[in-house]
Amino acid sequence: MIVIAELLGIPAADRPIFRRWADVLFDRTDVDPSAPVLEAGRETMARVAPTIREMNGYLLDHIRAHRAAPGDDLTGRLLTAEVDGVRLDDQEIVGFVGVLLIAGHITTTATLGNTVLSLDEHPGVAAELRADPGLLPGAVEESLRLRTPFPRLARRATTATRIGETAVPAGAVLQLWITAANRDDRVFADPGRFDIRRSPNPHLSFGHGIHFCLGAPLARLEARLALRILLDRYRDITVAAPVEERNPFVMMSVNRLPLEVRR
Repeated sequence: MIVIAELLGIPAADRPIFRRWADVLFDRTDVDPSAPVLEAGRETMARVAPTIREMNGYLLDHIRAHRAAPGDDLTGRLLTAEVDGVRLDDQEIVGFVGVLLIAGHITTTATLGNTVLSLDEHPGVAAELRADPGLLPGAVEESLRLRTPFPRLARRATTATRIGETAVPAGAVLQLWITAANRDDRVFADPGRFDIRRSPNPHLSFGHGIHFCLGAPLARLEARLALRILLDRYRDITVAAPVEERNPFVMMSVNRLPLEVRR
């Protein structure tokens, strides 16, 4: 969160506010998996609307302050970015900055916790990583595949199409299960195994095509660096009970991950 705040020129000291917003938006325990998608979406929007208004107001103030005194940061660059004479308006920049600030930090945090859990389950792998830090990128990718932070995504069909034997009408909302795709045995050999040497590893945790995650390179870099520091600093890292997990239907991550460590 601190990294993203500094990139955007937002005070990192406000991170407790950003964390509270993220918890409201993503830490849901009352989701009914059997509820229709659109109905669940309407209920969610009604519940989070006050938080979104608060967040948008904060970001609008930040953007307007930058218009008055542009800085050499990502927000300043967005204010001056231009394509064919067209610039982004304040609401467009709010959407861009909000996604980076909230979704960008909570997913990387989830990846860190999820990877620590995976290494705790596979102590031999942790020893391999200490012996050869060059294997860390593969460990991060395999953690993303097996413990995908966002297990599912919703997409609306823009035109009528078919998926296999199923007709999908235009306007239909589909639930796309990323976790299922990441365990497809037609693509991944022995898909339930945590294999840090898996290559290729074409998981879909960062999306695909025009919806590919904008912050994927930053998330990968942060995860590798943080895990390298953990493994260098501690000889042993053991997960201690109780682990507090989020609702996996919404997000696969931990809220609380107590550890026992030895330097």
